Amino acid sequence: MYGRVTFKAVVTSKTLVTDITGTKYIRIELAEERELPGPIIVAEDKEASNLVREIAPVVRQVLRTLPTPFGAGKVMTPRLTIWLTEDEWEALPDKPDIGDEVEVVVEGTRITVRKA
Repeated sequence: MYGRVTFKAVVTSKTLVTDITGTKYIRIELAEERELPGPIIVAEDKEASNLVREIAPVVRQVLRTLPTPFGAGKVMTPRLTIWLTEDEWEALPDKPDIGDEVEVVVEGTRITVRKA
């Protein structure tokens, strides 16, 4: 029996590439947006632990105000790259564009990508 894996992704890149034989391909890259974990602060005794509890929210807020990649709170993780010939691309009824959110379903040996 095959398992099923599902995740949401965003189209991050759409590029026209020509191989050495002159065949043109459209490369579509999908990435998943993930939350970055907050800062980890270790305290060695109870007094320091109480202090950490008080300053941790301030540290989190300061990190959020920093420019990316420090303050974004999210990171894009590459998940799937699709290569289509020009004919395959033209045959798509609903062509994905950069920024589109899609759902990727992997079930057994089948991969399905559809707009979310």
